[in-house]
Order: sequence, then C-alpha cells, then structure tokens
Amino acid sequence: MSTGVNGAQSAIDFVLQLWQQHQGAISRTLLASEADPAARQDLKQDVFLALHQAAERLQAAELPRAYLFRIVHNVTVDHIARAQRHKWQPLDEDTQQQLLEDCPSEQLGEQQQSQQLMRAVRRLSPANRQVILLAMEDLPAPEIADILQISHGAVRVRLNRAKTELMELMQDGR
Repeated sequence: MSTGVNGAQSAIDFVLQLWQQHQGAISRTLLASEADPAARQDLKQDVFLALHQAAERLQAAELPRAYLFRIVHNVTVDHIARAQRHKWQPLDEDTQQQLLEDCPSEQLGEQQQSQQLMRAVRRLSPANRQVILLAMEDLPAPEIADILQISHGAVRVRLNRAKTELMELMQDGR
C-alpha cells in the first residue's frame, strides 16, 4: 500500500517539476487564449487540476512535455468553447489602457508591443493560434503535431498561415 502512495507522490512531484519547468510557456499560452485576468486565473487552475489528475499518465508518457501541452491545449479549447457559449467578454481596450497608465514609461512601449502581439494572436483562428503559440515556445514541429494530433505537414501549413496572418494583423496595428 505504501508503494502506491509513494508512486502517486512521485507522480505528483513529477507534475510539479514539469509545471515549474514550463510555467512560463503555460502562462504565455493562457495569456494568448484569455484576455480577462480573472478568467485566465480560473483557466490556469483548470490546467493545473487536469495535470494533477493525469499525473501518473504524464510520468509514464514517452514525451511528457508534448503530453503536458496536449493537456494545456485541450483544457484551453474547452475553456474557449465554454466562454463562447456563455458570451464572456474580455476587457475592452479603454479599460486595458487605463490599467497600463500606472506603468513606468520605459516599460510602456514593451508592454504595448506585447499587448499588440497578444491581441493579434487572439484574433488568429483557433487552429492557427494553437500552432503559433506552441511554435513560440520553441516546440519542434513533430511535437506540435503530436500535441495537436495532426500531421507534420499540417503543422507546417498552419504555421505558415499563422505567421502570414499574424504579420498582417501586427502591420495593421489591430
């Protein structure tokens, strides 16, 4: 009986270690998927819960990082679908700007560029958004294909389309 407890504990430790290693990438993915900070925090908790529930499968996975991002992807897709059903509204541009007014001026330019990029990423189609977010985290195309459960060729096509669409959105300043 103690072996099962120790095995479960080591699986949970493994998930915590994965979480710490990839927390930045997870946070960036969630930021690109959800503009509202409170809803993003809920989404982050949902992701962590899903990872905790899949701890033993994650530990046994051949490619744990790919499996981790598949879970993040699936939870995010579910969140977006729920949000569309409930018509949740993200913060409007004026409210976001008011929140930024307290930032030091030297950081404002970087934050505005980052916000412009996140707005552009949010406007990508869901398929293009997912592939560009994973590519932005330096995941190789084969791992992206495994995470999204699509072919390597489909990843390349979506990535090219996403880059083109993202460049257009960034140039338009939308």
